[in-house]
Amino acid sequence: MKRCILRLILLPFLVACSLRPACADEDLARVRSRGALRIATDATYPPFEYIENENVVGFDRDIGDELGKELGVKVQFISMEWSGVFAALETDKVDLVMSGVTITEERKKGYTFSRPYFLSGQVVARRKGDTRINGPDDLLGENRIAAVQSETTGQYSMEKRGMPKDRIHRFDTLQDGILDTRNKKSDGAVGDLPAFKDIIRKGYPEMEVTSKTPFVEENLGIVARRQGRDLVAAINVALERIMTDGRYARIYEKWMQEPLPLATLAKLHEVRNAGALIPPEIVASTAAAMAKPAIKEADTALTGSAFSLRPDILKTALPILLTGARLTLLLTAVTLLIGVPLGLLVALARLSHFGLLRGIAMVYIEIVRGTPLLMQIYVIYFVLPALGISLPAFLSGVAALSLNAAAYVAEIFRAGIESIDTGQREAAQALGMTGGQTMRYVILPQTIRRVLPPLTNEAAALLKDSSLVSVVALSELMRVGKETATNAGSPTTIYLAVACIYLAMTLPLTALVRRLESRWQFVRRTPKGAK
Repeated sequence: MKRCILRLILLPFLVACSLRPACADEDLARVRSRGALRIATDATYPPFEYIENENVVGFDRDIGDELGKELGVKVQFISMEWSGVFAALETDKVDLVMSGVTITEERKKGYTFSRPYFLSGQVVARRKGDTRINGPDDLLGENRIAAVQSETTGQYSMEKRGMPKDRIHRFDTLQDGILDTRNKKSDGAVGDLPAFKDIIRKGYPEMEVTSKTPFVEENLGIVARRQGRDLVAAINVALERIMTDGRYARIYEKWMQEPLPLATLAKLHEVRNAGALIPPEIVASTAAAMAKPAIKEADTALTGSAFSLRPDILKTALPILLTGARLTLLLTAVTLLIGVPLGLLVALARLSHFGLLRGIAMVYIEIVRGTPLLMQIYVIYFVLPALGISLPAFLSGVAALSLNAAAYVAEIFRAGIESIDTGQREAAQALGMTGGQTMRYVILPQTIRRVLPPLTNEAAALLKDSSLVSVVALSELMRVGKETATNAGSPTTIYLAVACIYLAMTLPLTALVRRLESRWQFVRRTPKGAK
């Protein structure tokens, strides 16, 4: 059994290692041959990128379209969650990532960055009139909490200032950080000035930025694979043209709602080498290639995969992932301790002879089973504060998971109870047992044995569904994996490790249930005369 489990855990890594590496520095040729430049973005970050009329629009979209014109190809923007953009790039599902990505030395180890195409900076947003918060240092005060978008410069800047991680609420989107601050669960939100101005202008009049001068400046770049230096060289040439002929200034004024300062343009030229250093021979060959028209052919399959297994990253990340796994197990255990008994009570109410009690149980089950768990988590954490009910992140996650699990467990128990032969109830009544005694001593013991397999499935599903509580800033396994993968330079290595840890947590659970099933199996009478 141990050998089988070990093989299952190692199988994804062995398969991944068998993939052949892609040819280096041929991305530009493939893009021009395909006739399309595929760009991944997280379209939840106005004014840089957001969805309007089912299309990606924004500053990055317009810049990307101009890049496509310079390369002579069409541009396809693909919106996906922030935590998945780098994995899509690494596995060649996209050619570039353009999503307000800050150029950092850590990220440059795993990817190739273009020259900066935008200068941004971090500011603090607060509730209007909250004079306690006037800048980032005011968030460092005792028991004060900062809200940030996970794995962004906002988070890193507060950590560098010495803010404990347990007092930083990390969210998948910056809008959730603003909402958390408005709901008074955080004291201030930290993020990009242009994004804050746009978000506040569109829907948060009770919020304001503390200063129009960023306390941290950052260079935003366009990201390619490590082997995509020729494509980045072409992007750099295209950006130079766009900034020189006035197109960049027009796009800037359109989305930032102010003229482009000449000092900003001069600064962009000054930091043009902040991205990857491209060898001169690649720059020369790229310039020659861009002088020729693109040869557009049918989209062909790639010759290999960009995947590379990084044991060094895995060794560093494993302790962090195991910390997240401990929180996942804690969430699952607490939820089961609450959800299973609650589900049994709901099942008994569902089978009750009292019409009102039965009706309440039916409505509860239908509402919970008819709405997504993610929405239930959002309602408990973000909506209930508006009604005067504010729960901490951990309690919000436990409450949502428990209420959700109880509805499904109730139906499992109800089906198990109804499967018991009615003759046993009649026999118990003939012996003088009350209804409660019959249920306790006759029906439920047999029901528990029968529902054990579906309850196990529910427990395994619950363990995996616990990943959804990451939206309320809980650092369970999946959230920690996303955070680590974002800057690791090899996200698929991290995601494979996360998958293996989930597998390692669920396999003992199923093994335990099989053992219990074998010990609790029903006694079968052997017919008289049979061998």
